[in-house]
Amino acid sequence: MAFKDTKGSAFVVGQVWGYAGANNYLLDQVRQRKDFVASVQAVRALSIKWPKCIDKLIEEKANGAAVINTLHDEVPGLLPINPEGSKEARAHAASQYVHAGNVWLPHPSTAPWVLDLIEELATFPGSAFKDQVDTLSQWLLYRHGDGASLLQRMTKL
Repeated sequence: MAFKDTKGSAFVVGQVWGYAGANNYLLDQVRQRKDFVASVQAVRALSIKWPKCIDKLIEEKANGAAVINTLHDEVPGLLPINPEGSKEARAHAASQYVHAGNVWLPHPSTAPWVLDLIEELATFPGSAFKDQVDTLSQWLLYRHGDGASLLQRMTKL
């Protein structure tokens, strides 16, 4: 959740994930530069579009805490998270699920936005922005257990 929607500001990224067994499926994504009001509207819109989505992870940085506070009585399942380590370390810790073939992305013909994600994944960590990769890795670490413990194990290798 960024503070501004200016040209140089970070993107606000919201992803909707489904899973079956060991597999994780990216179902939807919103990625735009947004201010506080637009971020609140985006969380509302994704929650309406995906009513069966239970856990809604919101990074408690920048506007995250304010978004949670604003929507607390309206949108169920908002969970504040404070990820440990750098974006690169989190991506490294979550990469085992990608390498194992347990992460599935939609086809660009049905989700053209996935091309930007693939580009960011392919150039990470050298990509100009890392927000999509970070959102993906935070989901994987959340879904598959304690991300902090996993990150600690991976950084000791």
